[in-house]
Amino acid sequence: MVFSRHLIKEDFKEASLFPLLVDGESMQPIINHKAVIVADLSQKEFIDTCIYVLYHGSKMWVKKYELASKSFVSINPKYSHLVYKEDEIHIIGRVLITFTNL
Repeated sequence: MVFSRHLIKEDFKEASLFPLLVDGESMQPIINHKAVIVADLSQKEFIDTCIYVLYHGSKMWVKKYELASKSFVSINPKYSHLVYKEDEIHIIGRVLITFTNL
């Protein structure tokens, strides 16, 4: 995948960028179903309100981190039951940008 590095407004390690195709609606309206996201696999520090790729069980998820509850949550209210505590997950990396198909 090729895109201008100027699209990402924060520091990142280019060699650690990882694109993924999102399957699901739990992060809508910020990240749509079938959007492509790019995560930095070197960024594993939990930052409040940032979005991460993580493993829970045997599945990979995209969730927003909430410092107050120390958990990863869905943005879409229909998926509010998908909540994972810090100690239940394995962090993959922080999402830096999303590309959405119209």
